[in-house]
Parts: sequence; structure tokens; C-alpha cells
Amino acid sequence: MEEQKTLYIDYGKCIGCETCEYVCRFVHDMPRIHMIRTTTGFMAPLYCRHCAEPNCAKVCKRGAIVRDRDGAMVLDPMLCRGCQSRQCMLACPYMAIFETDKGVTVVKCDLCAARRQRGLEPACAAMCPCGAIEYVDRATAETLPDEAARAAEQRVLDFVKPPKNKPDE
Repeated sequence: MEEQKTLYIDYGKCIGCETCEYVCRFVHDMPRIHMIRTTTGFMAPLYCRHCAEPNCAKVCKRGAIVRDRDGAMVLDPMLCRGCQSRQCMLACPYMAIFETDKGVTVVKCDLCAARRQRGLEPACAAMCPCGAIEYVDRATAETLPDEAARAAEQRVLDFVKPPKNKPDE
């Protein structure tokens, strides 16, 4: 079996240009990666990590989030019929499932499944002007972050889900 692949974003290299979100919108009509601006002004993309043990899939009562043959966690729109609770959105520690006003009620990254079928990498990785987004084996993704990348990612994650033991600032 081929090694499972995922996205890796080095937040230390990311310049906040929004290219990833725009190219995703172009490819999918509805972006599956979203830029946020932290309270300190830092721009960063929120994206699906295609987790080894995905919380989103565990809480989906319809079984609409499944792993494809390449290891990507994908949303089956025929099974996702817009539950009222949106438990998948709440369960994702990376805030990487997004509500829509289109046919399906939520979307998430599928690592550009149609592009992958043609042997291409996800559009965000192909178009990132600063090389911050890579499409790599899951094992490789764990070895890529250096100290600066880990610190930058922690700033983003602290903004997304602030640590509970810190007083409000």
C-alpha cells in the first residue's frame, strides 16, 4: 500500500497572502481552506490535517466522513445531509470543516481528489508562492517542523482554541 499523504503547512513560512484560499475557491467553487487573522494580525490558513484518528469521522452519525484509498478524509455529500448539530465542525481541533450556503451544509478539504486522480498534487500546495504548503507522506509531515514552525503553529492553534488554563487577555 502506498504511503498515506497529507498537507503540511509551515506557518513560519506562510506570508498570509491568501493564495491557498483563492486557488481552492477556483478549483472547488467553495474554499476548503480558510484564512484567519489572529488578534495580533497574523494571517494563517485553517486546513484539514486528515488526522490518523479523526474526531470528525468519529462523531458523524451518518458515516459521511471516510478515508479514501490515498488516506485523505473525505466528505460524502450523499451521506451528509446537514444534521442540525454540526458535530463534525465542533469535533475538529483545527476548525477545518466549514459551513456553506450551497447544496451541502458543510465542506472540508479532500486533498483535491479530482486532481489526485490525475496524478497532480492539491492546488494549494502547487500554487503556494512561498513554499509553506507541502503535500507529503504523513510520516514526513511529522519530521518537517522546526522550532520556528512549531512556535508559529502554536500561535495559530492558541487563537483557534485558546488554552483553558490561561486567563483571558
